[in-house]
Amino acid sequence: MNSLGFYLPTVIFISLAGSFLPLLRELSQRALALLLSFSAGVLLGAVFFHMLPESGRVLEEEIGWPILVGFLSIFVMERFVFVHACEERECDIHHMGIPAFLGISLHSLLDGFALGAGLMLPQLGPVVLLAVLIHKMPDSISITSILLSAGWARRKVARLSVLFALTTPIGALLAVLFFRALSDENIAIAIGISAGTFLAIATADILPQVHRIEERNPLTLIFLVLGLGVSWAGRLIAH
Repeated sequence: MNSLGFYLPTVIFISLAGSFLPLLRELSQRALALLLSFSAGVLLGAVFFHMLPESGRVLEEEIGWPILVGFLSIFVMERFVFVHACEERECDIHHMGIPAFLGISLHSLLDGFALGAGLMLPQLGPVVLLAVLIHKMPDSISITSILLSAGWARRKVARLSVLFALTTPIGALLAVLFFRALSDENIAIAIGISAGTFLAIATADILPQVHRIEERNPLTLIFLVLGLGVSWAGRLIAH
C-alpha cells in the first residue's frame, strides 16, 4: 500500500484548504452549487464507470445486495444520525456547532472507509481518491462556515479543521488494515457497499442541496456532466 503515502497527505491537504478558505473569504452560493454539482458528477462516475464494473466481475448477479446495503446505510444515517452542512444562509444548523461538526466528521470517516476499499484494487485507487477529494472540499468549507456562524473563535475553528482533516485518512487506514486479509469476493462486496454509499451521497445529499441553492441554473447540469466526464476520462487512463 505504497499509494497511501501519497493519497492520505493529499486528502489532508485538500481538506485543510477547504476548511481555511472561509477563514480568508466567503464563497458565493452559486460557486458552491457548481462545486457540489461537479462533486456529484465525479461520485456518480466513480460508481457507474469504475466501482460497479470491478465488483460486478466477481459478484455477478449478487452485486445488487452490497450496493443496497451501502445506499440504505447512508440514507438512514443522513435522516437520523448525521447533522451535516446547510448551504443556505437561513439555517438553524449554523447554530449547532459541535453536533454539526461531529455529524460531518462521521460522514468523513465513512468516506475514508470507501477510500480504503478502493485502494484494495490499484485501478480503483485514483478515481476513488478523486471522488473523495472533490466531495471533501465542500464539506470542509461548510463545517468551517457553520462553526464561524455559531460564534466560534477563528483559532478554535482552525484547530477543529485540522482534526476534521484527519478523519478520512483514519477511516482509510482502518479499512485497509481490515480489508487486506479478506478474499477477493469480500473485497468486491466492500467495494459494492462503498459504491452504494457514493450513490446515496450524490443522489440523496449533494444533488438536493444543489437544487435548493440554484434551482434553475443550467450551469449546474453542465458541471454535473463535466464531473462525469472527468470520471470517465479516469477510466480511459486506467485501462
